[in-house]
Amino acid sequence: MENEFSEKKTNGTYIKEYREKNKGKLREQRKKYYDKNKEAISKYIKKWRGENPDKVKKYYERQKERYKNDPEFRKRQQEAYKRWLEKNPRPKKVKESEAKSEDSNVATVASPSSQG
Repeated sequence: MENEFSEKKTNGTYIKEYREKNKGKLREQRKKYYDKNKEAISKYIKKWRGENPDKVKKYYERQKERYKNDPEFRKRQQEAYKRWLEKNPRPKKVKESEAKSEDSNVATVASPSSQG
């Protein structure tokens, strides 16, 4: 007399299947939660990093080794960085000589002694 309940799933198996089946829904829920609690999460992370510098250092060392030795990981990281740059473009840098000349032009125009 076998039925669907004869092989009881372990809790871990059930959770794994649920997460796989509801990937999109869970991603949306996590994003909404993060957007709603961004400041609190950032404070917690900053506090945790301050309290656990040894774990943070170990994590970064492991990531650095992985980046150096695993070409697939390196490629994924580079692609993620490119996507991030598309969403967060860097401000254009102004050359030092151009910045000085702009500053001096502004100073002479705004200066009351040069209008006299």
